[in-house]
Amino acid sequence: MDGLTTEAFRHLEKALTHDPNHIPALIALSDAYLDQGRFAQVEKLLKKAISVRKDQSEVFFLEAKLLFLRDNNEKAAKSIDEAIKLEIGQPKYYRLAADIAKARQKPFEQQLFLERLIDLDPLDGEAHYKLGKLLHHPEDFDRVKLLFEISIDLLPNNSRVMFSLAQHLFAGEKSLEDGSISIERDIQSAKEILTKILTIDPSHGKAKIMLAEIELEGDGKAIATRLLQEAFEEETERGQAAYMLGLIWGEKGDFDQAETYFKAAIKHAEWEALGEFRLALVMRRKGQIEEATEHFENCMSAFKKREAQLIKSKELCLEKLDFHESRKELASLQLVRKSLGEASLGIYKCKNSSQKEKEHIQYLDDSLLHYPNYPEANYEKGLLHIQDGENEYAKDRFEKAVEGDWNHWPSHMELASLAKVGKELQKAEMHAKIVLDLDPENHVATSFLKKIQASQV
Repeated sequence: MDGLTTEAFRHLEKALTHDPNHIPALIALSDAYLDQGRFAQVEKLLKKAISVRKDQSEVFFLEAKLLFLRDNNEKAAKSIDEAIKLEIGQPKYYRLAADIAKARQKPFEQQLFLERLIDLDPLDGEAHYKLGKLLHHPEDFDRVKLLFEISIDLLPNNSRVMFSLAQHLFAGEKSLEDGSISIERDIQSAKEILTKILTIDPSHGKAKIMLAEIELEGDGKAIATRLLQEAFEEETERGQAAYMLGLIWGEKGDFDQAETYFKAAIKHAEWEALGEFRLALVMRRKGQIEEATEHFENCMSAFKKREAQLIKSKELCLEKLDFHESRKELASLQLVRKSLGEASLGIYKCKNSSQKEKEHIQYLDDSLLHYPNYPEANYEKGLLHIQDGENEYAKDRFEKAVEGDWNHWPSHMELASLAKVGKELQKAEMHAKIVLDLDPENHVATSFLKKIQASQV
């Protein structure tokens, strides 16, 4: 009961003094006290009401609401179930039941309650939105799209709902009949929605960042830069905006600007690891080796924290039999391990360039441990084997490098040299030609190829 006046409170309280078992008064006063946060009084009144009659659905609903507000979600779930059993057609019961299920981390129950709520109240735009957010498997792509579209119709100009639809269309993750995943982005529709969001809410940082991502996929680097600079002013989006701006300025060759933005990115936990990694690359490019090493070490620490989080999250998904989310977490985990490999190689190169003790080779081994197919690390390991006269081991490493990246021409060049030493002239010629296909101006490969061809005449 909303907006009870002082007079109304007085009448309800007076009614209970005359008849302590008056159910309508107990319910009305409990509801009013609940709105005021007077939980102790609500609990007392509800206990009284239940002791008098156990067939009043509204009493169990208010009890569930009280327990939910007190974070006693397990008991709240039992109370709302009782309310629904007594009155199955009351939409607000399912609305609360869905919220309780979410708090209990019971997504399947939450889905059932939301679906029933939509059946009972088809004009509940928030229910459509919540159900759309809950369904994240690619096989639900079309259903989620429809739910968000209905929610937008029911909640016009709601930027939160519009942004979710834009995200969904931009991701474009669908299941095919054979069970595989297809990415079919509707970039134009996503762009139109994001543009509309910014006319409604010009300070919507997330919309600016996604619109910048779309522009960067085309030729809109200038537009993307402007959008990101605007998003950078929003505290909640500053980390990602700073990181993306750092990448843009790094591509332009302005490493001082890139450094500034990466330093801003690492102040935000979500972007700390990637920001530290990119900052290390910038420092190494600028010849500041000690600073680069420090940032590589910092990013490894941050990546390892993220690795531990993803391992735990992946296992939780498997426990819930959520195999799609588990695969996504595994993909993220593989990217983190790839980054750990790249960072380890970065430290190796920094220490190698400063002519320190050979113990720095451990960083190269760590790089391959994290990222076994890393072409650059396999190439560096191959060079070490050559220095030690271990040509067969070197050959294995260079072959792994080109398996990981066929365009890694330095490994092809080393394979050409090793083939020549082994008198496998056709192989040597083949790899030299590959080098020239990949790097037509490579004078070493040109000279090498001429010598091989001359020896075969």
